Amino acid sequence: MSFQLGLDTGGTFTDAVVIDEHQTVIASAKSLTTHHDLIQGLRGAVSAVLAQCPAEPISLVALSTTLATNALVEGHGRRVALILIGYSEQQMQRARLSEALGNDLHVFIEGGHRSDGQPATRLDTNAIKAFVSAHADDVDAFAVSSMFSVRNPEHEREAQQVIESLCQKPISCGHTLSSGLDAPRRALTALLNARLIPMIGHLLDAASELLSERSIDAPLMIVKGDGSLIHANVARQAPVETILSGPAASVVGAQFLLAHHGHAEANVVVSDMGGTTTDIAVLEAGIPKLDPNGATVGGWRTMVQAVAVRTFGLGGDSHIQFNREARQFSIGPLRVLPLSRLALQFDQCVPILQQQLEHGWVRTHDAQFALLRAEVPSGITGQQKELCAALANGPVALQTVFKDQTLDRALNALVQRGIVQIAAFTPTDACLVLDRVDSGDKQAAVLGAKLQARYASENLGPTFEQASDFAGHIQQRVAEQSAMSILETLLQSPEGRQKSPYGVPKTGLSKTQQDLLRSTFAQSMGALQLSARIQQPIVALGAPVAAYYPQCAELLNTTAIVNEHASVANALGAVVGTVRQQVCITLSPAGGKRVRVHDDSGPQIFDALEEAAAYATQRARELAVQRATDAGADQVDVTVERVDNTVEDNGNIVFFGSEITASAMGRPAHIAEASAAS
Repeated sequence: MSFQLGLDTGGTFTDAVVIDEHQTVIASAKSLTTHHDLIQGLRGAVSAVLAQCPAEPISLVALSTTLATNALVEGHGRRVALILIGYSEQQMQRARLSEALGNDLHVFIEGGHRSDGQPATRLDTNAIKAFVSAHADDVDAFAVSSMFSVRNPEHEREAQQVIESLCQKPISCGHTLSSGLDAPRRALTALLNARLIPMIGHLLDAASELLSERSIDAPLMIVKGDGSLIHANVARQAPVETILSGPAASVVGAQFLLAHHGHAEANVVVSDMGGTTTDIAVLEAGIPKLDPNGATVGGWRTMVQAVAVRTFGLGGDSHIQFNREARQFSIGPLRVLPLSRLALQFDQCVPILQQQLEHGWVRTHDAQFALLRAEVPSGITGQQKELCAALANGPVALQTVFKDQTLDRALNALVQRGIVQIAAFTPTDACLVLDRVDSGDKQAAVLGAKLQARYASENLGPTFEQASDFAGHIQQRVAEQSAMSILETLLQSPEGRQKSPYGVPKTGLSKTQQDLLRSTFAQSMGALQLSARIQQPIVALGAPVAAYYPQCAELLNTTAIVNEHASVANALGAVVGTVRQQVCITLSPAGGKRVRVHDDSGPQIFDALEEAAAYATQRARELAVQRATDAGADQVDVTVERVDNTVEDNGNIVFFGSEITASAMGRPAHIAEASAAS
């Protein structure tokens, strides 16, 4: 018998699960994610799960992660340079490309192609050489996007060759990440991909090192945003494919759990709450749908194929702050380290919290700390170096840091780059105060709750007699925010927009609509009492859900399904997945009856549509099989779909274009080998 090992590296926990060849769960385990050294969290989870069962031999290791998703939600990522070929300044405003760049470098280069795949102008390779030579030492990666590169990628490939001749930095080319038109979004996708390469590379290095330590000879796969698997070597080059990896794995995990409990065709809402985010999807007849517009994470609308998941900045480790203007507590979207977890690592934290509580006045940054999260890189400012030096021996209270107000911007920059982390009061701390969880320093959580409650009271907010009263209030707020997220997801789905009389726009609920929905959660509204009810049960996944989703389901007048394996559903979804690759080739008119085929080698002209379609079909099949094989599949099955855009005019068929899509699917290679051997 062979076994498969599923892993999930989340913002808070690293999960592990072992299944046998019949896909029966044998064991599961959790360990804290160690952001400063990812292998420690992986090692803890793997050691714990393998100690429960003799899982040998292991034929597959599959990994899902929320690291890429969380990085985009929190605005983290390495510094990169974007090379835009054939773009104009005006196009920078589309897809919020200028906003996404922030302080990162970019340059406009002459070149690019027209819609027919012919060069618009010659590529200025000298300008690329000058830019790369000047800035190669200032960035961690390069992103390249050329106009109409999906119709002809030659200028992106030439630019890549130039960069490779001058430095060894990773390069992301837009045409390798999407075959769809929309140059600014393709540039955005390439930019985000470049930012994620070092982060996902570190994760895969840690996982590979661990497998070597354990003498596990099995392919290492990672979950893509569409729920399918790719080999780790492919993910290193295209880490943007792993945005929504964790959410996609949770959807696949929910699908698996429902099927194994006799509900394979269920219509349900899947809500996965982790440390940083809550990811919500809908299964219709047990099938998750892909988002036709591409994955949207952290407000960035990419061209990455992914399951239709809405991500909200709400998790067990969300930062809780009192909003003095609204006179209520806000939760998220920033993830922080819970005070109860910080105090386990550093003994000095509880005495500092006690001193803050003994002060006769409240201060804005009470119950907040800063600590180093990663190795200090070169190229940071003098103030950033000063701050890192102050944090070298452990966490420092933010109240101490902000004695020098000029360090505010330096701290924010270091937090954004993932070098420094903030520790503060979170829903996890609230659960510890209420004895809903048993891991963490409860004294730190109670002190943090008292400091938060005192700050709210002194600023005309609600008052709480006990720390437990405040913690219960936070628990209710998290349940309400979770319910609101589910309602917003359902109302903004295509089906919800069709069925809802309120016409909820894609851009989000209006404040009036939000207030109306929140009013349904009120305990009493006098003579008028509104209520909300959803038709689907909620499949609640993730470690924190037991504390919030019974209340959440009650607010929505439905039921919450919390499976015994709900807390490791991501790891389970990873290991039961399959490899799936898709290739789309476009055909366009070339004058008369001639047809132009746009594939990876550039445009080719054929004398007739069917001749062109036959070539494109064969080429799409070959490329899909090759990509699936490279991604780690064996025994690949291929399906081909052809969509023609034609119009009949007085008995004549007028051709406007075609798309030929080949989809290749197969099981990971070692599993196929093990099955064949048995």
